[in-house]
Amino acid sequence: MEVTVQIPDTIHQRLGKASDEIPRWLLEKAGLEAYRSRELSGYELRLLLGMTSRIELDAFLKKHGVYLEHNDEDFAHDAETSRYLKRQSTPSE
Repeated sequence: MEVTVQIPDTIHQRLGKASDEIPRWLLEKAGLEAYRSRELSGYELRLLLGMTSRIELDAFLKKHGVYLEHNDEDFAHDAETSRYLKRQSTPSE
């Protein structure tokens, strides 16, 4: 889904960001707020921001002063990933 947001020039200048940086900046801010308010899980935030690992998410949250909170969905996804990787590393008989 694509969303268009109009930002007044005075606010754009105040943000001190290049025009091409604003969409990602807004996406990260919205994702952080949704995570803080528990509207998004850590896994969903990773999907939203296109991150491939929880380590990457941990670093992102730490950079923004947000602590990682895990829920059942996160643990279930990690367990499934672990099972998948175990199956991949076990030689076929």
